[in-house]
Amino acid sequence: MNKIRSTPHSSEEDKARNLMRWATKAYIATELSPDTKPTDAPGGKATTVSNSHPYASLSLVTLDHDATPYMMLSDLADHSQNMAHNPKTGLLFDGTAGYRDPLAGGRVTLIGTMRKVNDDRMLQRFLTRHPASKLYAGFKDFSLYRYDIQEAHLIGGFAKAIWVPAENLKLDCTASQELIEAETSIIDHMNSDHSDAINVIAEQTLRLDPGKWRMCGIDPEGWDLHNDHVHARCPFNQIVTTATEARNALVSQTKKARTIKMGVS
Repeated sequence: MNKIRSTPHSSEEDKARNLMRWATKAYIATELSPDTKPTDAPGGKATTVSNSHPYASLSLVTLDHDATPYMMLSDLADHSQNMAHNPKTGLLFDGTAGYRDPLAGGRVTLIGTMRKVNDDRMLQRFLTRHPASKLYAGFKDFSLYRYDIQEAHLIGGFAKAIWVPAENLKLDCTASQELIEAETSIIDHMNSDHSDAINVIAEQTLRLDPGKWRMCGIDPEGWDLHNDHVHARCPFNQIVTTATEARNALVSQTKKARTIKMGVS
């Protein structure tokens, strides 16, 4: 994976949110307690832990338009049972890919709570971003979980660390309801009628390898794409809040990419 791209002159909060939007996975930190699981639980339980202990795991993640993280987790997994016992959870988003020294890359650590939710729109958003998850999305033990951010620790490299509250990290989407409601139709339309535009942007603007790229999400700050193996993101130059604004931004990006392909400066 290449280095994450940030738009010029972004604030530290914007850079952190961009890093999170790029991510397909996040590390989960929960509290492992000796009384969380019975001894005969599926998968067993830790037998030498006599007191509460940190427990780290990994799972796929999708962000809502405002940057709230969602995960689809098995209720039988240790991290899910830990969260049922204590919903206080940490999440780590790793943006160090592509750096010769990983510690020079960005990371975002969130503190907050994770709870099970019923949200058909976000479940669809998750499955569009992670289509392989459809294989087990219907299993009775799998559920959608929402992470409610309390505060975030943003690390942009050596000696670049700040704490910010959730309201500074998350994007205000009050004016973006039309885009949220139109997301599925925009994705379907782009993939069925404008796959050439997606691919020229992927190859020329984002410098990605040629392939069958597909849009898998759009939000006020940009849109996501994948080719079944690699995920990427294409940011907008400015916030979009409606389907018309999104269309105009995508048309502009397509024209720019085709100009690059033609070799016109």
